[in-house]
Amino acid sequence: MKAFVTGGKRRIGRGIALALAEAGCDVGINDLHEDDDAGKTLDLIRAMGREAEFFRGDISDSAQVEAMFAAFLERFGRIDILVNNPYGGKGEPFLELSEENWDQNLDVGLKGLFLCSHQAARAMVAQGDGGAIVSTSSVHGRRAWKNDTAYGAAKAGVLRLTESMAVDLGEHGIRCNAIMPGYMDTDHVFNEPPPALGIIEERLHDIVPLRRPGTPEDIGRAVVFLCSPAAGCITGASLPVDGGLLAASAAG
Repeated sequence: MKAFVTGGKRRIGRGIALALAEAGCDVGINDLHEDDDAGKTLDLIRAMGREAEFFRGDISDSAQVEAMFAAFLERFGRIDILVNNPYGGKGEPFLELSEENWDQNLDVGLKGLFLCSHQAARAMVAQGDGGAIVSTSSVHGRRAWKNDTAYGAAKAGVLRLTESMAVDLGEHGIRCNAIMPGYMDTDHVFNEPPPALGIIEERLHDIVPLRRPGTPEDIGRAVVFLCSPAAGCITGASLPVDGGLLAASAAG
């Protein structure tokens, strides 16, 4: 199996890439820049005996995305799995929200997901034996938090786009699902907490029923499940991997 993970060099993306490699996939990872983080992820994949390659590209640029997927197909011969894992933009209060921040969130978080899914789906249709597309949304796509407008809009769009792709691509055997991470144990959260998150570590036990943050490994295992035969009749679904955060917020 050949898998491509955008935003795959660190944090959640690395967790996804390593989980797919552990499940037997050769893995390509993408990011804007190739650096030590990317090199470490590639080394970890190769240490499992799997092939790995880095593909540089801006996923909000259609020409770069087209070239990136052409390079992936030349390197690996086919694509069985695409995982869209775009990085999110910063949160800002609505009255202070800049057009630049809005565009960054929507261009990378939604347009980029569309462009990558379009390329992957076309290749999967040409191959003729189906495939799986999993996209990283967020609990912010289902519930609104303070200072959440642009990021939340992009992540809500991911959920709707996933459903639309599932309907249109089902006849080709291509399954499309989304993951909704919650409060995550990553350096991004603990060292640079985005204002939109609205959750502090001290309140974690009160807000998350499982009383712990999620990990990149949690997300990786969920992605592997959705790409596996065990999820063979699941498409158009949005899976929370949030320790019960959404359920608790719905209950008040």
